[in-house]
Amino acid sequence: MALTTESIIRLPTHKKVLILVLVLALIFALFWQLSYKPQRERIARKEKKLAQLINERNVKRKLAAQYDKYKADLKVIRERLKEVVAKLPEKKEIPLLLKSISNIGKGAGLDIVLFKPKGEQLREFYAEVPFELKFVGGYHQIGLFFYNVGKLPRIVSIKDFAVTRAKAEGEEVLLQATCLAATYRFVEQPKKKKGATGSKRAKRTKKGGKRR
Repeated sequence: MALTTESIIRLPTHKKVLILVLVLALIFALFWQLSYKPQRERIARKEKKLAQLINERNVKRKLAAQYDKYKADLKVIRERLKEVVAKLPEKKEIPLLLKSISNIGKGAGLDIVLFKPKGEQLREFYAEVPFELKFVGGYHQIGLFFYNVGKLPRIVSIKDFAVTRAKAEGEEVLLQATCLAATYRFVEQPKKKKGATGSKRAKRTKKGGKRR
């Protein structure tokens, strides 16, 4: 039996309430499935996306705030690198530098017994130029020699230093000293030629075409 408006009106009150409740429940279920639930899922996705964007914004703000600091630090590093490179002699200056070190020893009153340059040792961006020294002199003369070497505008390191008593001349005790010293020169990295690989491949392709 189909329900009509008249038949519903004739129904008892408790049945009318039951029908009303069922209709409202059906409307609510349809509203939940067709409108509220999809809308809620869209809102959840947008909130998640918003949280990601806020996080990205905060990260970028942090990086932007530190950019000036990084830029200043990089400038300091570059300036220090320039200072170090400036203290590394060029290849043509090496013989003159070694000669000046020998002259400093003689000027300090040392008797240079041995001054023997050794072969260069290449590093990542510089070459080490070692040389062996053997000299005889007093305490003050040796100290003056090292002091004057330390004042040179170029980097000179002293290592493997050893001292033995040589002889006594009156009240002065002469010492025989040996050491391995080294200076350094900057080695410029060769620039890679652009397009070299491509041109070689092109030549190979042309040759291959001729063979066909």
